[in-house]
Order: sequence, then structure tokens, then C-alpha cells
Amino acid sequence: MWARGILIIIIDKIKKSDIFIKRKSNVKRIFVYTLLLCSFSVFGQNMQIYPLISGLRELDVPMVSSFEWYALNHSNENYFVDNNGNVTIYTGHRSQIYRYETDDGTLLGTNKGEWGGELIFKTDKDEYKILNDNICGIVNYNNEISILTGLSHLRIFNGKIVKIEKINDKWEDTFTINFNSSPEIYTIFDNKIYIVTFNGLIAFDGNNIQQILSEQFWDSLYPNSIYINKNIIAIGLRGCIAIINKKDNEIKCYYK
Repeated sequence: MWARGILIIIIDKIKKSDIFIKRKSNVKRIFVYTLLLCSFSVFGQNMQIYPLISGLRELDVPMVSSFEWYALNHSNENYFVDNNGNVTIYTGHRSQIYRYETDDGTLLGTNKGEWGGELIFKTDKDEYKILNDNICGIVNYNNEISILTGLSHLRIFNGKIVKIEKINDKWEDTFTINFNSSPEIYTIFDNKIYIVTFNGLIAFDGNNIQQILSEQFWDSLYPNSIYINKNIIAIGLRGCIAIINKKDNEIKCYYK
């Protein structure tokens, strides 16, 4: 009960801030307050939810290997941004197993870092290997299945997008495009796959890769999520969340 009381005080302060004063819709306010209260009740003390950056403080974007960067790298908090732009702070690690159900079986991908990974197709009666790579994502995009693969280890970075399709009733790779960093997380927006890599950001239109950002501060901050709207790109990281202005690629960093 005391935690809920503290949250109500926080909401009251947020309600008086410029962010909410500028909103014209009372319905939006009620929705955000309700989301905060319900989410806090569900997740408890180990998880907190913020509507995007409300309630978070701005942090100067750190240089890789700086004192500030090391503090983020050693944080036990991960900032996760969902498909609605809400930020959840959690501890722990995300799964490195990827599953995609098809009409007649399951695509299963694993990622064991420097120890390797694979993509297999499994049915009730049989299974076989399709790719011998670390799997970083299985994407249904433009009615095609694209597999994200890659590795970041000892400053060795590589990534691939591999399209697979059924040929004579068996999944095979039919298209591969390489890039110079491992994919960490992805989303689809404006008919492109946006991929946050180990230290950058790329977009894939089905045939070509566009390098949007490279050699960024989230190197070794383990990107875990991405949210995009018409104005910004938000990336959930260890220790903070990065907000990118799509107009000029200006980056800002926020933490609690």
C-alpha cells in the first residue's frame, strides 16, 4: 500500500508538469494514470513503468569506455520500451530462444554467442537444421520469413539477414545480405525492418540495407527493445533509454 501511495504522489507531480499541461485530451491523462497504477500493481517493486520518458531524468550521452558508460554497463536495471512507448525497468536477461509457428511445424532459433547457434525446423515427427548461425530474430516481413543472425565477441562483429522459403517441402535459405554488426532487436515500421545492432541502427527494405547510425554509445549496453513513431526512435538499453530524433538523428539518454 505504501508503494501505491508513493506512486500517486509521483503521478500528481507528473500531472502538473509541462508534458501533461500541453496535452489537450483528458482521456489520454486518465489512460496514462490508470496504466501506471495497474502496471505497478502487477509488476511490484522490481518493475516500474513510465509513459515513454515521463518521470525519467536526462543523462548526457556517454562516450564508450567513459566512467558514465561503465556505470550503465554495470547496471542491474534494463530499460524496456514496449510497442506503445511505455518504459519498463526490469532486472534479469531476455531469452535467446526464438520460435515461429508455421502451418506444419515450428522454426526454432538459438543464440549461444561464441559457442554458436542454429535454426531448425521441427514437427511432431521430424526435425532438421536450416542454418548454422546464432539466431537473433525470426521476422515475418512482406509475406516472407527473414532470419537475423550475427555475433559480437572480442570486438568481432558480423550480422546477416537471411531469407528462407519452402522448396520441395523443405526450408532453404534463398537470399543473404551482410552487415558489420550483430543484430540485437528489431521492429517493423513504414514497411521497413529497423534493426538495432550491437552499436548502431540499420533499416532493411527487403533488398537493401540503410545505415542510419553507427559506432554509438550503446556498444555493450545490450539493446533489448525498440519503439518507433513518426518523430522518434526509442531504444531500451541496460541502464537507460535512448531517444533518437528522426529529423536530425540527435540522441538523448534518460534514466530514473
